[in-house]
Amino acid sequence: MPESTNSQIHELKLAAISYSKLKDYKKAEKSIRKALELKPDSKNLNHELAKIFLRSKDYVQALKILHALDSKIKKKDILYKDIGLAYLGMGKLEKALDFSAKSLKQNHNYIEAHFLKGKALRETGKYDEALIEFDKILEQNSKHRDSLYQKGKILHVLGNYREALDLFDKVLDFRPRDNEVLAAKGKSHDELEEYKAASESINKSLLVEDEVIYNDRGVALTRLGYNHKAIDSYRRALVSNPKYAVCWFNLGKALFRVGDLNEALNAFKQSTELNPKNRSAWNNRGVTLRQLNRLEESLDCYDRAIVLKKDYSWAWHNKGYVLELLDRPREALECYEMALEHKPDPREHGGDEWEKLKKDTNIAIERINKIIEE
Repeated sequence: MPESTNSQIHELKLAAISYSKLKDYKKAEKSIRKALELKPDSKNLNHELAKIFLRSKDYVQALKILHALDSKIKKKDILYKDIGLAYLGMGKLEKALDFSAKSLKQNHNYIEAHFLKGKALRETGKYDEALIEFDKILEQNSKHRDSLYQKGKILHVLGNYREALDLFDKVLDFRPRDNEVLAAKGKSHDELEEYKAASESINKSLLVEDEVIYNDRGVALTRLGYNHKAIDSYRRALVSNPKYAVCWFNLGKALFRVGDLNEALNAFKQSTELNPKNRSAWNNRGVTLRQLNRLEESLDCYDRAIVLKKDYSWAWHNKGYVLELLDRPREALECYEMALEHKPDPREHGGDEWEKLKKDTNIAIERINKIIEE
């Protein structure tokens, strides 16, 4: 299949995921079906279509696709978990438990399968067994928000209100404006006749906005090219939590895309001040300074990024470009050569990005060599 077709499929899949996060399931489905026209037999794309039906609660359509994939997929832990989720949504709890067991047989450490099993057990009233499942997850990830919340809800039902509050507070330590958890906390305080604390929690749940939700919404909008809407979403998140470093970083990228460079620079400054270890924020801060023709300042940002990750190809390339603009060709050449030495982890940068960087860097090296030879 031509690389251009693969790239088109990738973009359509990303668009579908973004629309799905925004709960626009019709557009999500449309994007995946366009991708399937290009690659009809893709197991991955068919599975993604089933996930869209899952999120939109069209469980019958989801199961139709998922069961058809059963004979085509070798590694089935995710498939069985998704089948179980569909049955859970339909209220078929025994089937949900069956498929959570099948998923865990494939991968006994699979957190999402344990979570599915825990939720199904909770809904069947098997609270002790459900708690065991949530504890298994928390042994792997002590900050698994959904497990802490579900465990707290069970303890509330069992009358263990103080223990439930401890779990809700653990979530609020890292998600202080989690509306669902705040409301649950208020109910537990109410049962303990702690009416002032109950009122505070419930009122807060009604008044504040969960910054994580608005940040994630902004990311989805950005992927779809709705940068101005994304900026609004990031700003709503930052009103709730002005110290949300990742959100400042995301806001900076969106502002940069719409050409608001001074505001983008301010956002990247906030991000790097709140989290000095975010190398991507330092790199983006440097790029913004370069665009503002503040070249010497941008060099310092690239150096900060490289200190954090010696093999950070993008920072090496960007530093080389600024050194070239400053008429320091030999130093620029060294940076360009360093950029090519380190292929990035594909989880950080896709193949297309790396290929473009290599192409741009090789062109720059040819350009510099001609200057040096002259």
